[in-house]
Amino acid sequence: MSQIYNFKINYEQVLARMGANKFKTRIDEKTESAIKETLDNAQKLLQPRYAMAYADKVISDGKINADGLIIESSDIMKLLNNSQKLCGFVATIGNALDQKIELLQKNDKTTAFIYDAAGSVAIEQLVTAVNDEIKNSNPNFILTRRFSVGYGDWKIENQKVFLRWLGAEKIGITLSKTFQMSPRKSVSAIVGLIPLK
Repeated sequence: MSQIYNFKINYEQVLARMGANKFKTRIDEKTESAIKETLDNAQKLLQPRYAMAYADKVISDGKINADGLIIESSDIMKLLNNSQKLCGFVATIGNALDQKIELLQKNDKTTAFIYDAAGSVAIEQLVTAVNDEIKNSNPNFILTRRFSVGYGDWKIENQKVFLRWLGAEKIGITLSKTFQMSPRKSVSAIVGLIPLK
């Protein structure tokens, strides 16, 4: 499943990502205007997409077997302890922003920094939107927190199997030999769905 989300990159969150303190950092009008112009340009480069898959939770031989996805992780077992089913997803804002940042790194590091902050905020906004979609599509369930491959004891090497299970290649996501996703501003995660009592 993939869908394009329309959202505006949050200016305040970009400032925070850049290290500005909203109570202490003063930004003059010229700088604010320049940052907002960069955000407008970054907005045009976004290509937000996601892939998602649901499965019933099945415990077999101390592992989770979710419709062919095998997960060996005590952290995931704890996360999904009370869950009836799980949902995995991967989201990306595409390659165009990565390419722009790479071009700017050579002679305009400041603007590249703003673009990078904008991308980080944009992917988080997209992930929040996907999480909200899961929540709204499952009104009889409570969602656990999100958990990503590479955290805790869910080893980064599992990213390959997880992305294949999700069909991530259909939205243009590839994996390096060190299991890093491309486009760079991409996030994969799993959530559990706990039935309401």
